[in-house]
Amino acid sequence: MLVCARMLRALILASCCMAISGAAAASDLDDPFPLRDQLPFKLLFLDQAPAGADVQPARGTRFALSAAYENTMVATDDLVLLFEKTGTATYGGHVTLPVLQAIATVQPSGSSYILDGETLRTVLNARVGLRPGLEVGVELPFLSHGGGFLDGTIDSFHSRFSLPEGGRIGFAHDQFRAGYVGDGQTVYFDRPPEGFRLGDIVLSMTGALLRERRRAPAVNATLSAKFPTGDFKTLDGSGSVDYGGALRVSKRWGRSAIHAGYAFNVLGDWRLAPGLPIKNSRSLFAAYAFSPTPRTCLIGQVLRTGGPFPFRPGNDLGKVAMEVFAGFRHRMSRGPCLESGFIENIDPFYNTPDIGAFLGFIYSTPAAGGRSTGESPAPFSSP
Repeated sequence: MLVCARMLRALILASCCMAISGAAAASDLDDPFPLRDQLPFKLLFLDQAPAGADVQPARGTRFALSAAYENTMVATDDLVLLFEKTGTATYGGHVTLPVLQAIATVQPSGSSYILDGETLRTVLNARVGLRPGLEVGVELPFLSHGGGFLDGTIDSFHSRFSLPEGGRIGFAHDQFRAGYVGDGQTVYFDRPPEGFRLGDIVLSMTGALLRERRRAPAVNATLSAKFPTGDFKTLDGSGSVDYGGALRVSKRWGRSAIHAGYAFNVLGDWRLAPGLPIKNSRSLFAAYAFSPTPRTCLIGQVLRTGGPFPFRPGNDLGKVAMEVFAGFRHRMSRGPCLESGFIENIDPFYNTPDIGAFLGFIYSTPAAGGRSTGESPAPFSSP
């Protein structure tokens, strides 16, 4: 919690600095939220976050600082069933390595896994327009894992509204466990890595393929590469280079905007488990944005992800994951955009975070409206 408090103070300080007289407002009020799949094991690998199809204008810059905090309790089906019956009485709610290995021996695939804890992922992102229709970007993620504090609140919420327990029964509250057993590999953490640590840096280049017209959407394409700058021994990265591409489409009319995109990634090994047959990943998103006022936009989006892990009978880790994001973005009169919202899973599998929240600030120059696909007008003019 100390790390979370420090990050919150840093975000507030950044917003104050950006709001200094002369700062320009962001031009992407109705863009999707830049939130990828938040499952901690998947965060080790490259996956392009949802974004609009606009490209920064020549010599234009965009800086973003965002933080996503999520609670995860996911595990192999048989491990969940075991702890539902005897977890508290027999194991005190704690999954030890011998327990995880024992579960693996009764699986047809010979594998098992658990992710139980809370993760803060903070991202510094910069995009710079090199020339009309072409930009470069850099993403610096920072990670902090811990036992957290939300388990009791989530259990109470499920109980009050008679909702499914999501496999939580029998597991200890506010613990950290991260483990995978299978394919001759063993990864196990019974305490979180210490500190607030740099993850794998991502470099990207985006080009505009089609400018938005009255009857045509904006379309762009991105090429990205992730470099192993994070320490794979402390769950900060995969330890290998990944690369991939994304195609995005945006269309605006009146106060509304729709966005969609598809990404494909070629992934390297997970050096902590080099024998695990990592597969290339895919993701697909769709988002809708509505601006009730000239400075405020309500945004909802759905993300479908086919992650890097192979499908195993009895294990949900390799299944397609679905998450929903909802929130708002507000543009201040002088300074950055503020964005905030929540994250929730929308499938019954144990392979997505249970719930999360995010907060972000965006600062762009030149002033709002300076898109390189410049035919798109603002949703409506300020009165």
